Amino acid sequence: MSQFKNHKALAGSNVSVGLNNPDDAGVVVASDKNLIQSVDFFTPVLDNPYDWGRVSAANALSDIYAMGGEPLSALQLVCWPRDHLSFEILGDVIRGGLDVMEEAKCSVIGGHSIDDNEPKYGFSVTGTANEKIFLNNTIKKGDKLFLSKPLGTGIISTAIKKDLTDSKVVNEATKVMASLNNTASEFAHNHNAHAVTDITGFGLFGHLSEMLKSTNLGAIINSKNIPAINGAKELLEKGLFSSGSQRNFEHVSASIIDNTEDTNLIKLCCDAQTSGGLLVAIPEKEDVNIQVIKETMGLNLWEIGQISDQYIEKINII
Repeated sequence: MSQFKNHKALAGSNVSVGLNNPDDAGVVVASDKNLIQSVDFFTPVLDNPYDWGRVSAANALSDIYAMGGEPLSALQLVCWPRDHLSFEILGDVIRGGLDVMEEAKCSVIGGHSIDDNEPKYGFSVTGTANEKIFLNNTIKKGDKLFLSKPLGTGIISTAIKKDLTDSKVVNEATKVMASLNNTASEFAHNHNAHAVTDITGFGLFGHLSEMLKSTNLGAIINSKNIPAINGAKELLEKGLFSSGSQRNFEHVSASIIDNTEDTNLIKLCCDAQTSGGLLVAIPEKEDVNIQVIKETMGLNLWEIGQISDQYIEKINII
């Protein structure tokens, strides 16, 4: 879209977050209310059609939560090879998507479908921001970095396609991907987050690099605190790493200061996630008790590092 950056359609007077400063979603002002809009759909990442629908919905909703909003309504997007896959299978996909939308209290009010050689499913979602709108590049020196989901969904999805993993690993990855980021967004509001983003296709380090862009700040990452889905590290050791994740790895390599000499750890942090967690930058002065939050909110959190002025747009792994 960079070639169209000066097009008038991209710079309406009611646009507060748009393509002039890309974020997890766009924000427009309508009748003094902030409306958040995002869209996401993709090909199957799981063999179970119902679970694929659930994950697609959770993934589409994630951008709304990353911006600090609440979902309001959604439109379904369906691409389906009607001559090759039955509508019964499509029904399972849609049922999964609707079940998660119901959980999120987001009304599905329509959609569009086309005949396509490859199945794709997802949603366009509209939300409202009644509190602070979170941006992804408004970090401050000293901010503590918290991650709300373990990594490894890309590695496991690659293993599923090659039939190289077991049901226990698949079930755990499915649980992670199908869970909503609403509670993580609530945590960010409760602790006055400076910046938030969701971890998806660029991987943890790719999205963290976006947080650091043009800030004159860097990040210190504690390697021992990086969470992974059970089984993901073992699959990575067997060489299961997608081409998209490899591109992430190559893209951020110049920004990495590696004190661990653990290439697989860096690869894990570059793994392209589907419906990953939120990366939340919390002010240094905020008191965050991870155990209390788990007990009271049911939210798992990992404190993975801190924002520093010792490095400019670099990620220092210790």
